[in-house]
Amino acid sequence: MSDLRGERLAAQSLHRPAPLGVPGLVGRLLAVQAQDVTAAALAFRVRSTGLTREDVETAVRERSIVRAWGPRGTLHYMLPEDLGWLTSLSGPALARGAIRRIGQEGVAGSPETLLPAVVRALEGQGPLTKAELGERLSARGLPATGQAIVHLAALGAAHGLVVLGPGVRDGAPGAGKPTYVHAADWLGAPVASSLDRDRSLAELARRYLRAHAPATPADLAAWSGLPLRDARTGWRLIAGSLDELPGGCWRLRGTGSGTGIETASGTGAGIEITSGTASGTGAGIEIASGTAPAPHAVRLLPAFDEYLLGWRTRSGVLADAHARAVHPGGGILRPTVLVDGVIRGTWSLNGPTLTVSPFEAERLPVQAEAEDVSRFLGRPVTPAVSHREPSSGHGR
Repeated sequence: MSDLRGERLAAQSLHRPAPLGVPGLVGRLLAVQAQDVTAAALAFRVRSTGLTREDVETAVRERSIVRAWGPRGTLHYMLPEDLGWLTSLSGPALARGAIRRIGQEGVAGSPETLLPAVVRALEGQGPLTKAELGERLSARGLPATGQAIVHLAALGAAHGLVVLGPGVRDGAPGAGKPTYVHAADWLGAPVASSLDRDRSLAELARRYLRAHAPATPADLAAWSGLPLRDARTGWRLIAGSLDELPGGCWRLRGTGSGTGIETASGTGAGIEITSGTASGTGAGIEIASGTAPAPHAVRLLPAFDEYLLGWRTRSGVLADAHARAVHPGGGILRPTVLVDGVIRGTWSLNGPTLTVSPFEAERLPVQAEAEDVSRFLGRPVTPAVSHREPSSGHGR
């Protein structure tokens, strides 16, 4: 395994360190892609031992993590204490995009006229489904249907006013229809945007590197959706705590080669890591001392996994010859089979059948991972092999 892949695997907690819990993993990674809640739940499984899907759903219900629009204007799980400064960075671009899409959906207005209607529709109501939010918006003189409702919620989120609540299925909590909720009602206080942009950029660079090193400012720009100049500013502001590596990548000083885990004292928003121990809000659980991933470790990564989204390119991880099998277009990023840090196939889960599609004529040893998917989801899962390209990218 290359040193770069080994460090990134460990930085991404794919070596399965000592249990962090759901909030601890979110704090460690800064943000967990959550446009698909089933795939997002499986991202916790592949980075932990013992967690279950119910643990993830409980963390959402208990508000120790929150689902909201984050990096790149995409839905992520984040810690509530990180939401304010992250929104201060990503919110302006999210607001511009939301206003454009709202207009395309036939709803006229500016943030000054639309935001009060969104707040009045949500305030004091608890989580509402899209249909329920649309009814309340219409009753307040803002007729909106379809995706216009979602973009109005995103506009509110860009200003720290809206987050997503627990999903509902047949009226009960669980993975299902998304819900939208007034941020201050749900979190107990308004989302406080950071007034110090440089401090936010420095925190972004530090926390990004903790989960992605070795990396470059261009990688941070691609992951965050911010301009490269902002990523470079964040880099410059923490330059005294960085080590430059051969090839132009960087890591946080005190991070051991091949581990990606900080061994010197360092702080993040709400989390302090000292000699392998996490403490503070959202963490409070011991972090492994930096054990490197075992050689030839196999991981079933979910759709939209951070290991494929966390850097500007997938060079060294996914061969060009197989790129279309993983990313066929249309916003799809399929679940993948990771062996020794390299993508060697894709997989899908339909009912009880977990179908593995290797890129080459080889046997991928996924039995243990399939059994763990079964344990995590709390239902039977049986692995099968197919050399045909899968039709779905959701890995459910």
